[in-house]
Amino acid sequence: MASGAAIGHHQVWARDSMITLLGARFVEDRQIQSALRASVELLSRKQAPSGQIANNVDSATLRPNFRAYADAGLWWIIGSSLIAPDDAVTASILRWYECQDVDQSGLISMQEGADWQDLFCTRGKGLYLNCLYVLGLRAAGRHADADAAAEKINRHFWYPGDGNMLRHISHAFSTESKGDRDSLGRKRWLPVKRCLVEEQYYLPWLGFRAAGEWFDSLGNLLAILSGVADESKAEKILDFIQRHHLASAPIRAIAPVIQPGDPDWREYYGVLNAPHCYHNGGVWPFIGGFYVAALVRCGRLREAAEALEKLAALNQAGRFNEWHHGQTLAPLGVEAQAWSAGMYLFACECVRRSEVPEGFFGIRGGGHPL
Repeated sequence: MASGAAIGHHQVWARDSMITLLGARFVEDRQIQSALRASVELLSRKQAPSGQIANNVDSATLRPNFRAYADAGLWWIIGSSLIAPDDAVTASILRWYECQDVDQSGLISMQEGADWQDLFCTRGKGLYLNCLYVLGLRAAGRHADADAAAEKINRHFWYPGDGNMLRHISHAFSTESKGDRDSLGRKRWLPVKRCLVEEQYYLPWLGFRAAGEWFDSLGNLLAILSGVADESKAEKILDFIQRHHLASAPIRAIAPVIQPGDPDWREYYGVLNAPHCYHNGGVWPFIGGFYVAALVRCGRLREAAEALEKLAALNQAGRFNEWHHGQTLAPLGVEAQAWSAGMYLFACECVRRSEVPEGFFGIRGGGHPL
């Protein structure tokens, strides 16, 4: 289950259970190993006829829920590839994802609030989702397809700090090759970069003639771990995280936070997604595990060890809480969150080995190839 607390998330969530699996698979405990395999099996048994994997399955009723649907199948491919591969199920999932390339751009599209940030403004072509697509393709052995998707991510998502937003919305034009002019030679309207203007990083989402501007920590870390980011881009991402103090307690979900009145503010955020809370700049321990892994992959071993110590203190203070306040670090959400514990174990394994474990996300030989 996503949480073992008395009051918590008692469903089997695809992303939670598979992310938990990344670290929990190293624990020599028969009950844990059985639970991991049962999670893989249950999710595949509740697969939709279209190939889609459920966002979660209720532990009591075994009823599947497909609302926040976008990333579940990709996490299932990644997790199952490590302990119980199933080529037929994987192929059917990837066929469903091919249908999510709605404009045949080579990138996957999603509805708002449909990925792990299921109460947030991410929409269109999400960075996190498309990096996860690369990771899923690699886990399935489809490396040529993964390379093609990675190239598209670098072409459209990487912001080089020049203020030019054309490259990020050109996919929305019917005559993309015409640049800043339309087919009749008229000047196109282009959005103006308003924040992080001189920074270099991957943008969080690309939509219809619009793009997100904030820094998505998990999406940028997955860009490193999947090999989407080359050495230069990976170093810029990690330097950004340090310069903006996102990992003083690893790690805040986004920067800067979204304020009421900003284009990406939504009334449905309510109290939960207030600035520095939950998806809107809250500290998520499970993302901290990915941060440690990215540091190891880039050979920043001393920084990885320091980040692991901070992550241990955070988890101890919160008893593996779901998330913490982005400013006060007060533990919030539910306790005994499985992916907080699982990714701490994974971070420990990365630091202990001084490399990302072999087989992780389709990487052969782990190490720090960047």
